[in-house]
Amino acid sequence: MKRMKKYLTLLLALVLCLSMTACGSDGADEDNLYDVPDSFEGLVKDSEQMANLYVYGGAWGGEDGSTMIVATSESGDEVRFALYNADEEVTASGFIQFVPEYDYDYFYNEHDGVAYRSWFDEVGAMYVAAIGTFTKLTGDAPGENIGDIDFETMAGTWYLDAEWDARSILVFDEIGGWELLERPGGDGDPTTVDSGTVELAPDGSEEMYLAVSSQFDDVGYEFTILDHDTLRWGSEFEFYQKMA
Repeated sequence: MKRMKKYLTLLLALVLCLSMTACGSDGADEDNLYDVPDSFEGLVKDSEQMANLYVYGGAWGGEDGSTMIVATSESGDEVRFALYNADEEVTASGFIQFVPEYDYDYFYNEHDGVAYRSWFDEVGAMYVAAIGTFTKLTGDAPGENIGDIDFETMAGTWYLDAEWDARSILVFDEIGGWELLERPGGDGDPTTVDSGTVELAPDGSEEMYLAVSSQFDDVGYEFTILDHDTLRWGSEFEFYQKMA
Protein backbone atom coordinates (compact mmCIF):
# COMPACT_ATOMS: atom_id res chain seq x y z
CA MET A 1 0.00 0.00 0.00
CA LYS A 2 2.83 2.40 0.85
CA ARG A 3 4.45 1.65 -2.49
CA MET A 4 1.13 2.38 -4.28
CA LYS A 5 0.82 5.72 -2.49
CA LYS A 6 4.36 6.59 -3.54
CA TYR A 7 3.58 5.87 -7.18
CA LEU A 8 0.39 7.92 -7.02
CA THR A 9 2.29 10.82 -5.49
CA LEU A 10 4.88 10.71 -8.26
CA LEU A 11 2.16 10.51 -10.91
CA LEU A 12 0.33 13.53 -9.50
CA ALA A 13 3.57 15.48 -9.36
CA LEU A 14 4.25 14.65 -13.02
CA VAL A 15 0.77 15.77 -14.08
CA LEU A 16 1.19 19.02 -12.15
CA CYS A 17 4.54 19.74 -13.83
CA LEU A 18 3.10 19.11 -17.28
CA SER A 19 0.12 21.39 -16.62
CA MET A 20 2.40 24.17 -15.35
CA THR A 21 4.56 23.84 -18.46
CA ALA A 22 1.49 24.16 -20.70
CA CYS A 23 0.25 27.20 -18.82
CA GLY A 24 3.62 28.86 -19.14
CA SER A 25 3.78 28.56 -22.94
CA ASP A 26 3.80 31.72 -25.05
CA GLY A 27 0.35 33.13 -25.73
CA ALA A 28 -1.43 30.75 -23.39
CA ASP A 29 -4.59 32.14 -21.87
CA GLU A 30 -4.06 31.64 -18.16
CA ASP A 31 -7.55 32.98 -17.41
CA ASN A 32 -9.23 30.14 -19.30
CA LEU A 33 -9.79 28.16 -16.10
CA TYR A 34 -12.86 26.31 -17.31
CA ASP A 35 -11.40 25.05 -20.58
CA VAL A 36 -13.87 26.89 -22.82
CA PRO A 37 -13.54 26.03 -26.52
CA ASP A 38 -11.13 27.95 -28.73
CA SER A 39 -13.61 27.60 -31.59
CA PHE A 40 -17.08 26.34 -32.42
CA GLU A 41 -19.51 26.42 -35.33
CA GLY A 42 -22.97 27.91 -35.57
CA LEU A 43 -22.64 31.20 -33.68
CA VAL A 44 -25.93 33.08 -34.09
CA LYS A 45 -25.61 36.81 -34.58
CA ASP A 46 -27.05 38.83 -31.67
CA SER A 47 -26.66 42.61 -31.79
CA GLU A 48 -27.33 42.81 -28.06
CA GLN A 49 -24.09 40.86 -27.48
CA MET A 50 -22.00 43.03 -29.80
CA ALA A 51 -18.37 43.28 -28.67
CA ASN A 52 -17.00 46.50 -27.20
CA LEU A 53 -15.65 48.68 -30.02
CA TYR A 54 -13.44 50.57 -27.58
CA VAL A 55 -11.59 47.34 -26.88
CA TYR A 56 -11.10 46.22 -30.47
CA GLY A 57 -11.60 49.25 -32.70
CA GLY A 58 -8.75 50.34 -34.95
CA ALA A 59 -5.92 48.68 -36.84
CA TRP A 60 -3.94 45.68 -35.59
CA GLY A 61 -0.72 44.21 -36.96
CA GLY A 62 -0.24 40.44 -37.13
CA GLU A 63 3.03 38.62 -36.52
CA ASP A 64 2.90 37.34 -40.11
CA GLY A 65 2.65 40.80 -41.66
CA SER A 66 -1.15 40.77 -41.84
CA THR A 67 -3.37 43.67 -40.85
CA MET A 68 -6.72 43.46 -39.08
CA ILE A 69 -9.21 46.32 -39.23
CA VAL A 70 -12.02 46.47 -36.67
CA ALA A 71 -14.92 48.93 -36.96
CA THR A 72 -18.67 49.10 -36.56
CA SER A 73 -20.96 48.19 -39.44
CA GLU A 74 -22.81 50.91 -41.32
CA SER A 75 -26.01 49.92 -39.50
CA GLY A 76 -24.22 50.21 -36.17
CA ASP A 77 -25.42 46.84 -34.88
CA GLU A 78 -22.17 44.91 -35.42
CA VAL A 79 -18.51 45.22 -34.57
CA ARG A 80 -16.88 43.82 -37.69
CA PHE A 81 -13.36 42.77 -38.54
CA ALA A 82 -11.46 42.19 -41.76
CA LEU A 83 -8.09 40.46 -41.92
CA TYR A 84 -5.76 41.35 -44.80
CA ASN A 85 -2.62 39.40 -45.63
CA ALA A 86 0.64 41.02 -46.72
CA ASP A 87 -0.74 41.23 -50.28
CA GLU A 88 -3.80 43.14 -48.97
CA GLU A 89 -6.11 40.23 -49.76
CA VAL A 90 -8.98 39.55 -47.36
CA THR A 91 -8.39 36.18 -45.70
CA ALA A 92 -11.02 36.39 -42.96
CA SER A 93 -13.88 38.69 -42.06
CA GLY A 94 -17.01 38.73 -39.98
CA PHE A 95 -18.27 40.02 -36.63
CA ILE A 96 -17.06 39.99 -33.02
CA GLN A 97 -19.55 38.98 -30.37
CA PHE A 98 -19.63 38.20 -26.67
CA VAL A 99 -20.76 34.66 -25.86
CA PRO A 100 -22.27 34.60 -22.35
CA GLU A 101 -22.13 30.81 -22.16
CA TYR A 102 -18.33 30.92 -22.26
CA ASP A 103 -17.78 34.48 -20.94
CA TYR A 104 -15.47 35.33 -23.86
CA ASP A 105 -15.59 37.36 -27.06
CA TYR A 106 -15.47 35.33 -30.28
CA PHE A 107 -14.48 36.35 -33.80
CA TYR A 108 -16.99 34.76 -36.15
CA ASN A 109 -15.31 34.19 -39.52
CA GLU A 110 -17.92 34.25 -42.27
CA HIS A 111 -15.45 32.55 -44.62
CA ASP A 112 -15.55 29.22 -42.78
CA GLY A 113 -18.54 29.55 -40.43
CA VAL A 114 -16.41 29.15 -37.30
CA ALA A 115 -16.22 31.40 -34.22
CA TYR A 116 -12.74 31.82 -32.68
CA ARG A 117 -12.10 32.80 -29.07
CA SER A 118 -10.10 35.97 -28.33
CA TRP A 119 -8.16 37.18 -25.32
CA PHE A 120 -5.44 39.66 -24.35
CA ASP A 121 -2.16 39.18 -22.51
CA GLU A 122 -0.71 41.41 -19.81
CA VAL A 123 0.98 43.75 -22.33
CA GLY A 124 -2.10 44.23 -24.50
CA ALA A 125 -1.37 41.81 -27.34
CA MET A 126 -4.54 40.35 -28.82
CA TYR A 127 -4.83 36.63 -29.49
CA VAL A 128 -7.48 35.13 -31.74
CA ALA A 129 -7.40 31.35 -31.66
CA ALA A 130 -6.20 29.77 -34.92
CA ILE A 131 -6.21 33.21 -36.62
CA GLY A 132 -3.21 34.96 -35.12
CA THR A 133 -1.56 37.24 -32.59
CA PHE A 134 -1.91 40.98 -33.05
CA THR A 135 -0.56 44.19 -31.57
CA LYS A 136 -2.07 47.65 -31.90
CA LEU A 137 -0.61 49.68 -34.74
CA THR A 138 0.01 53.40 -34.59
CA GLY A 139 -3.68 53.90 -35.24
CA ASP A 140 -6.02 54.83 -32.42
CA ALA A 141 -9.13 53.09 -31.30
CA PRO A 142 -12.20 55.33 -31.34
CA GLY A 143 -12.03 57.78 -28.48
CA GLU A 144 -8.31 57.19 -27.95
CA ASN A 145 -6.75 59.90 -30.06
CA ILE A 146 -3.25 60.45 -28.75
CA GLY A 147 -2.57 64.06 -29.52
CA ASP A 148 -0.13 65.46 -32.04
CA ILE A 149 -0.21 64.36 -35.68
CA ASP A 150 3.07 63.36 -37.28
CA PHE A 151 2.63 65.30 -40.53
CA GLU A 152 6.23 64.65 -41.61
CA THR A 153 5.65 60.89 -41.59
CA MET A 154 2.35 61.35 -43.40
CA ALA A 155 3.84 63.65 -46.06
CA GLY A 156 4.18 62.22 -49.55
CA THR A 157 2.22 60.96 -52.53
CA TRP A 158 -0.11 58.01 -52.00
CA TYR A 159 -1.53 55.94 -54.87
CA LEU A 160 -4.77 53.97 -54.83
CA ASP A 161 -4.04 50.21 -54.73
CA ALA A 162 -0.31 50.98 -55.08
CA GLU A 163 -0.63 51.62 -58.83
CA TRP A 164 1.42 54.32 -60.53
CA ASP A 165 -1.43 55.00 -62.98
CA ALA A 166 -4.06 54.95 -60.22
CA ARG A 167 -7.30 56.76 -60.91
CA SER A 168 -7.03 58.43 -57.48
CA ILE A 169 -3.99 59.99 -55.75
CA LEU A 170 -3.53 61.61 -52.34
CA VAL A 171 -0.82 64.17 -51.60
CA PHE A 172 0.02 65.28 -48.05
CA ASP A 173 2.49 68.04 -47.15
CA GLU A 174 4.56 68.42 -43.98
CA ILE A 175 2.30 71.04 -42.37
CA GLY A 176 -1.03 69.21 -42.53
CA GLY A 177 -2.32 70.08 -45.98
CA TRP A 178 -3.74 67.51 -48.37
CA GLU A 179 -4.97 67.20 -51.96
CA LEU A 180 -7.14 64.58 -53.64
CA LEU A 181 -6.39 64.14 -57.33
CA GLU A 182 -8.33 62.02 -59.80
CA ARG A 183 -7.94 61.12 -63.45
CA PRO A 184 -11.01 62.07 -65.52
CA GLY A 185 -12.62 58.85 -66.66
CA GLY A 186 -9.83 56.95 -64.92
CA ASP A 187 -7.33 58.10 -67.56
CA GLY A 188 -5.31 61.15 -68.48
CA ASP A 189 -3.47 63.57 -66.21
CA PRO A 190 -4.65 63.74 -62.59
CA THR A 191 -6.42 66.92 -61.54
CA THR A 192 -7.19 68.23 -58.05
CA VAL A 193 -10.81 67.61 -57.06
CA ASP A 194 -10.56 68.54 -53.38
CA SER A 195 -8.07 69.78 -50.79
CA GLY A 196 -7.87 70.96 -47.23
CA THR A 197 -6.24 70.23 -43.88
CA VAL A 198 -5.84 67.16 -41.66
CA GLU A 199 -6.98 66.97 -38.07
CA LEU A 200 -7.62 64.23 -35.54
CA ALA A 201 -10.94 62.48 -36.02
CA PRO A 202 -13.53 63.29 -33.34
CA ASP A 203 -14.16 60.93 -30.46
CA GLY A 204 -16.45 58.09 -31.48
CA SER A 205 -15.08 57.98 -35.01
CA GLU A 206 -14.06 54.67 -36.55
CA GLU A 207 -10.94 56.24 -38.05
CA MET A 208 -7.80 58.06 -36.85
CA TYR A 209 -7.88 61.26 -38.87
CA LEU A 210 -10.25 63.59 -40.66
CA ALA A 211 -9.26 65.30 -43.92
CA VAL A 212 -11.39 68.46 -43.80
CA SER A 213 -12.23 70.03 -47.15
CA SER A 214 -11.46 73.71 -47.69
CA GLN A 215 -13.30 73.70 -51.03
CA PHE A 216 -16.67 72.32 -49.95
CA ASP A 217 -18.78 73.02 -46.89
CA ASP A 218 -19.33 70.19 -44.40
CA VAL A 219 -17.17 67.73 -46.34
CA GLY A 220 -14.53 65.54 -44.73
CA TYR A 221 -12.88 62.20 -45.33
CA GLU A 222 -11.98 59.91 -42.46
CA PHE A 223 -8.85 57.82 -42.83
CA THR A 224 -6.42 55.65 -40.86
CA ILE A 225 -2.66 55.23 -41.25
CA LEU A 226 -2.07 51.47 -41.08
CA ASP A 227 1.73 51.63 -41.27
CA HIS A 228 4.45 53.91 -42.63
CA ASP A 229 3.32 53.51 -46.26
CA THR A 230 -0.28 52.25 -46.20
CA LEU A 231 -3.52 54.03 -45.35
CA ARG A 232 -7.22 53.31 -45.54
CA TRP A 233 -9.36 56.17 -46.90
CA GLY A 234 -13.04 57.03 -46.81
CA SER A 235 -16.23 55.09 -46.26
CA GLU A 236 -15.30 52.59 -48.97
CA PHE A 237 -12.14 51.56 -47.07
CA GLU A 238 -9.92 52.16 -50.12
CA PHE A 239 -6.23 51.41 -49.66
CA TYR A 240 -3.50 53.83 -50.72
CA GLN A 241 0.24 53.26 -50.63
CA LYS A 242 2.93 55.92 -50.37
CA MET A 243 5.20 55.50 -53.36
CA ALA A 244 6.85 58.90 -53.72
